[in-house]
Amino acid sequence: MKLKRITRIGDEAHGMKKLHIPALVFSRMDSTRLPGKALLDLDGTPVLGRVLARLKMSNEIDGIIVCTTTRSIDDPIAEFAITSDVQLIRGDTFDVMDRAKTAAVATKADAIVRISGDSPFIDPDLVDTMVSMHRKSPCDLTTNVYPRSFPPGMSVEVINAETLDMLDQQALSAANREHITTYFYRHADQFKINNHTATTPSTDVDLALDIKDNFVFQNWLAAQIPDDANLSAILAAARRYTDRPLKDAS
Repeated sequence: MKLKRITRIGDEAHGMKKLHIPALVFSRMDSTRLPGKALLDLDGTPVLGRVLARLKMSNEIDGIIVCTTTRSIDDPIAEFAITSDVQLIRGDTFDVMDRAKTAAVATKADAIVRISGDSPFIDPDLVDTMVSMHRKSPCDLTTNVYPRSFPPGMSVEVINAETLDMLDQQALSAANREHITTYFYRHADQFKINNHTATTPSTDVDLALDIKDNFVFQNWLAAQIPDDANLSAILAAARRYTDRPLKDAS
């Protein structure tokens, strides 16, 4: 499907105003492989709490919005967001694009930062770099996963709000509406995409919380590093775990 191009306000306004770019944290309680992972205790702090705390260290994002569903199962996430002093958007379970669009409109965003709720070690400095990169050169998508050179769990995607609105109006498949950046990567010739590449690739470390083994590792890792540890310190600690004898790694 060929998309009709639009003139983006962000491009025209570049240099005239600071683009308003909040971070959207997408989170749900039901995970097939690790149920309830959003609020699992990770060395004394819920996973979502760690994501929000690290994003609050960012100097570039304009607010944080937790985006979850309207289902009762996700009420604990909504309550946690409210008590964590961040904004909350609730919407359809699988139409993640609609949740993103609703949050963008509600906050009058020029772009939004897509962050997964299963990324408890997300690096605020990396987020700042990506947001600054997007402000300096507004495009449809500023990303660090095309191709990936940072660890899973360090994915940052800054999506232009008008491009998001344009896609929202297209007859996209349910899968593309649930995984809102998939369409960008599969149809890269239709978009302006800027990719941020790590100076030293570090995809050998997996920092995304997806299965029980990830949780065991991340619980250990959280105990080894300060709450404000940067990516270099996190990677160094993570690699120590990989090198430990199996009997000591639990």
